[in-house]
Amino acid sequence: MKKKVLIIAIMFMLISVTGITYSLYTNIMKKSVPISLASFSVGVEKIPTLDIDLSDLEPGSVNRYNFSILNNIDESMSDVAITYNIVLKTGNYIPLDIKLYDSSDNLLFDSTNAVRTNDELLLKTNDITMPYSKNVKNDYSLVVEFPEEYDGEEYSGLVDYINLTIEASQKIN
Repeated sequence: MKKKVLIIAIMFMLISVTGITYSLYTNIMKKSVPISLASFSVGVEKIPTLDIDLSDLEPGSVNRYNFSILNNIDESMSDVAITYNIVLKTGNYIPLDIKLYDSSDNLLFDSTNAVRTNDELLLKTNDITMPYSKNVKNDYSLVVEFPEEYDGEEYSGLVDYINLTIEASQKIN
């Protein structure tokens, strides 16, 4: 009996000192899985810059900026459905009326409904979804009006900006 206890104790010390373990069952599985990434493509066209220059605005003038958002770039179509928002930021130093319309002349946002942050006026569309099964191009028109009643001297020399951002992400069902 002492012999068995001694053998078990020696084996236990050898295992704990060397860190060797023994497994009765081993399972090695080698499998190669082809990995392909889904292409995510969102493009903007028809607008030279997303920072819109307002230096040419005068009281009574209305400028229209047309642009499109599409789910392909250079013939590379998105492999996933896309959800995006159009976000507009402005300093709102000049009292402008800003409106965004889609191709059906539906009003998507208006500066009267904007959110005022510390330094900026923020306008944002609701989520817009683009499918991946076909090429899609959504046309928009941004209308910026400097109302005529603001032709006083206190408005001369004011400088303002508009920055458009497209926030896009993969749509997860």
